Amino acid sequence: MAIRGASLRANTSTTATEINWPAIRRFDILLGVLGFLTLAGVVAGVGRLLLGLGPTTGLSDAYSWGIWIGFDFGLIAFAGAGFTLAAVVHVFHREHYHAALWPAILAGLMGYTAVLALLVLDLGRPDHFYNFILYWNVHSPLFEISCCVLFYTTVLVLETSPNFLGRLKWRWVNPLLKGIRWMMLPVTIVGVTLSTLHQSTLGTLYLNMPHRLHPLWWTPFLPILFYLSSIMAGLSLATLAYRVAMRILHRPEDRTVVHGLCRMVVGFGIVYFVAKIAEVWWANEVTLLWTGSAAVLWWAELAIGVVAPVTLWLILRLRGSSAVQWIAPGLVLAGVLMNRFDATLYAQVVHTVGAAYTPHVLEWISTVGILAAALLAWIIGIRFFSGDEAEHSAH
Repeated sequence: MAIRGASLRANTSTTATEINWPAIRRFDILLGVLGFLTLAGVVAGVGRLLLGLGPTTGLSDAYSWGIWIGFDFGLIAFAGAGFTLAAVVHVFHREHYHAALWPAILAGLMGYTAVLALLVLDLGRPDHFYNFILYWNVHSPLFEISCCVLFYTTVLVLETSPNFLGRLKWRWVNPLLKGIRWMMLPVTIVGVTLSTLHQSTLGTLYLNMPHRLHPLWWTPFLPILFYLSSIMAGLSLATLAYRVAMRILHRPEDRTVVHGLCRMVVGFGIVYFVAKIAEVWWANEVTLLWTGSAAVLWWAELAIGVVAPVTLWLILRLRGSSAVQWIAPGLVLAGVLMNRFDATLYAQVVHTVGAAYTPHVLEWISTVGILAAALLAWIIGIRFFSGDEAEHSAH
């Protein structure tokens, strides 16, 4: 009987191992695909830098902004995950959400790193990227955005550094970590301030082009709308990042964390929806909501990014569904990304007859490669550098 019992246990162990192998292989396949896309993106990016903008993009004088800027503005909104969760935990002392902080801040850092990489590709002279530091144009919104993005990326590096430095066993690391943790609150406050400035200033950038932007998008309240939508997108990405991180670490989710983040998105989503409708009414542009393809895009943004996810979260029997908690944040991100692309491309009024923009294949490959590299780096950071954050989430 003992032998039979031992044999049974051995068979059970073997079966368990066989069951786990497919999951491991799927994860390895994902990393391999992301690595391949990253390599392809590097090759495309090098080709763009060597050959110039003309042969490698569909940009022109009529369309000086393309998908690189569209994804840039979208990623900046998504990277709001970092400052929103940092504010919730460190400023408002909602320690209950601490388990979601590391995935969110790391997502913010990877998002801004991708933004900087896309900006390098979009610059006509990327070797002069530092000119905004040497030659200050304090009247330009781009100057403020550039400074804030640079400084806030530095803040994100400081916020994530304890997890990376904690792996080192050198003697000078512990005093350094103590100093970083001691100044974490003021660093977080500076980070939230910088994020507030440049998230809203992205909207200010469009105020300089009333002749280029469709009236449904152009509004003096655009900075406020951009800021509200960045909070929605940031909280949504933080929700997804937390759930994915718990699966990578093989740890159970705290459902109250997910529900709490979703409630915040619902609140800001309702405020954003009311603000969008009120602005159109205030500007006496209600008739434009039923006119032309621009109206379809405007309503699609709200339907996908606000109405659908908020409705899913407000229906009691759907609210607790795991599928809804994946789909609804994804819809918010899709709606905000659509808003940024509309403002950058599709809602632009081009006065050049016959002008059109079709992204070059190298634009797509380099963009996908940069996004894949950011996701790959995020997965590696979660898997190997979660440290105390992972332990915190276990409790």
